[in-house]
Order: sequence, then C-alpha cells, then structure tokens
Amino acid sequence: MSSADQLPPGIWDALERSSTRTRPTLRLLTTFKNGIADVSDEVEGEDIATKTNRYDLLCPRDGCASIILKKGVGKLIQRENSPQIDPSDLPVNALLPSISHHTSSNWWLITPSPMQFENIGFSRIAESLPVSPSGKKIKLIACAECDLGPLGWSEEGGTEFWLASTRVGYCNEQ
Repeated sequence: MSSADQLPPGIWDALERSSTRTRPTLRLLTTFKNGIADVSDEVEGEDIATKTNRYDLLCPRDGCASIILKKGVGKLIQRENSPQIDPSDLPVNALLPSISHHTSSNWWLITPSPMQFENIGFSRIAESLPVSPSGKKIKLIACAECDLGPLGWSEEGGTEFWLASTRVGYCNEQ
C-alpha cells in the first residue's frame, strides 16, 4: 500500500465517533403541561405581542431528532389551517398528528428565506397538492435527514414558511 492510500492517524476513530453522535432528546407539544405557552417566549421591545420558539425545533421521528430550526427564529401565529397539507391521495404518516382543515391552530412562521432553517427539505410542485389561500401552488416541508413530513408548507417562490406546532419536536435541553 502506498502512502497516498493510507488514512491519516486517528481519522478512522473520528469517523466512528461522528456516526454514533448523540441525538437531542425531543418532546412533543402534547407533553408540555401548558402546551404552546411552554414552548414560546415573548419578544421584548415589539409594538405588538410577538412570541418565538423557546427551544430548537426537531424532526419528531424517534431516532432522527434532526434540528430543523434553532430557537428564537420562528414566530408563533395562530391561523386557519389552510391549505390542507395532507394530500388526499397519500396516507397520513402515523407519526404525525392530523390537522383539522376546519379549525385554527398554532404555526411557526419562518421568514424571509429557507436559509433560516437548519435542516429541511421541500416537495416538488405537483398537481395533487393543494393551493395556498392566495391561489398559489405550495410546496410541503419535510425533514431533510429522514424525509418525514409534511411538517409544514410554503408558497412556491414565497418568503413565508409555515411549520405546524404539533408536527415538530421540541428540544428543551439547555
């Protein structure tokens, strides 16, 4: 074996350590006594009451827990659940809670670009996907590491990205 084919000392150990990294411990929104109030913080100095995510948002899949969004980046908004993000021609993933299309719920709004996320993937535009309230086509948001989704949605070419508060995990480790 030539010297060009040999690995530098310690590289193999470093690679093995990185593949066994510990994942953050996640909690689902339903495990917090006061629900959304326990996972949001009020922002000081705003003209109106604005709340952001108190904790890092994680992929809710057990064993993945990839960080999707760092704390303080998402803005809490209560809004109508439109568009319906569960395509009617696909089964809803059993790991994700259903979202009623006829009620309002809490969403994390992320702006102005997808660069605010740590690890996220987007669906392709498809005719089977619903349209946004403004009539534009949408893309569904999923975990980029394990493809679990939909966790939320955005308009094609838009600057607003919506994550369902019930479809992400919360890392309250300090």
